[in-house]
Amino acid sequence: MAMATEKCNVSFQIRYTSSIPATGASAVLRYRIKNSTGSYAQYNITSVPNGGSIEIPNFQASDDYEYILDLTANGVTARKTDFFYVGKCIPPYCEIPDIKSVHLGEEDRIIMEYSANETGLYAIEYQIATDDIFTKIVHVRVIMGSDYTPIEYIEMNDGTITNETTYFIRARRHCSPSVVSAWSNVVSFRSGKWAAVKAPYTFEDAYCVSGLFEDPLNVGEFKTSICWLERNPFMKTINLTTPKPEVMQSYIYLSDGITPATPENLSVFDTDEATGGPNIGFRERGIRWIRFGSQNPAQIYEVETSTGLITKISSLFNCYS
Repeated sequence: MAMATEKCNVSFQIRYTSSIPATGASAVLRYRIKNSTGSYAQYNITSVPNGGSIEIPNFQASDDYEYILDLTANGVTARKTDFFYVGKCIPPYCEIPDIKSVHLGEEDRIIMEYSANETGLYAIEYQIATDDIFTKIVHVRVIMGSDYTPIEYIEMNDGTITNETTYFIRARRHCSPSVVSAWSNVVSFRSGKWAAVKAPYTFEDAYCVSGLFEDPLNVGEFKTSICWLERNPFMKTINLTTPKPEVMQSYIYLSDGITPATPENLSVFDTDEATGGPNIGFRERGIRWIRFGSQNPAQIYEVETSTGLITKISSLFNCYS
């Protein structure tokens, strides 16, 4: 049996003679590193062409190997044992990932399901293009091996993917900083009607008082305060356009990150209209003051009620005292 290596695939030929015409010959090859005590890897060869080339894939270690070959033809089995050597692969073999599907999830979020062997995985890279030969690539991402999951949620907020458009996606595996697999299968998909998040930073401890009241420390006849630490009725979940509150930079959005916190959108904040509490006036007057429990909690910010823009730190009201 003669062997040669190419790209970490081992190719060889099996030649045999038979006293009667041989039909339906098959073989089982078992191999392991020479003189090792581990179990044999097994490769089943369902059809053995006499003298034809057979390839065993995915050898990733350069070493001496011992093998057992069982050849079966016409109900008779013959065995051969010997050794072969796998040298350094140039380039080394790197397994190709497989894209299973691409579909639209909740709110038309694009989801890719794909598989990659996590053993020795350095990184996964995928590309999205408007053509199936990838001359017009619009989106590229590299995911380190430690962050790989079989389900990938495609980034939708950077403006590279437009709504209701046909795209093509492919992936490849990085086995090391210098060794990369061939590209995977190409899958086409059509984007939906994704609404981009404009305010991605969520704050679950924002305390809001509407413009219906003049003093956020002593709200009308309710005698409640934006500064209360426990059971504060003004606590809301909102999103900002900035990672932290910034004067003349931060716009307030509802918790979806899409809807501006302007009066016409704030009926969800008017939770006390029927019961008679302090959470009223947002739909009419907007947010007038806001405080953040996790960001300088003693500071009270003033808000432009018509736009939801944080305009300044209040010089009249604070929670220090």
